[in-house]
Amino acid sequence: MVDFIDRAILIGLGLEQKLKELVSELEKKGKESKKKEGEAAEKGEELSAPQKLENVIVEDVTKTIRDMLSILKEGKERLTGVISSSTEDIAEKLNLATREELEIVKEMAQVAREKVDELEKKLEALEKKAKKHKD
Repeated sequence: MVDFIDRAILIGLGLEQKLKELVSELEKKGKESKKKEGEAAEKGEELSAPQKLENVIVEDVTKTIRDMLSILKEGKERLTGVISSSTEDIAEKLNLATREELEIVKEMAQVAREKVDELEKKLEALEKKAKKHKD
């Protein structure tokens, strides 16, 4: 299941990147078309019907792809939220420790280790004292 989710995310990220590249390319073509349109207007010429149609198509496709990117981004955020929530639910059902709980246990273990070291030193000192009294 996790492998499937990983693949879905990677596919989504790849698609998002390709769409961004396409938008960039279309914007570039759109700017070039606008530039040609401006130059033609300066010369008093009008664009041909195919050129006008191409400009409209480029603008429409660019808008559509931007909308798709927005939808992909929203979907990615929702999927991330769902995965995170599901993971937390599963961890809770399995009664797994949280990071915070593990940090507390680590701190407790450190304190316990320090106390053990201190007690070992005291015991060693008492054993030396007892040995002196015995001799």
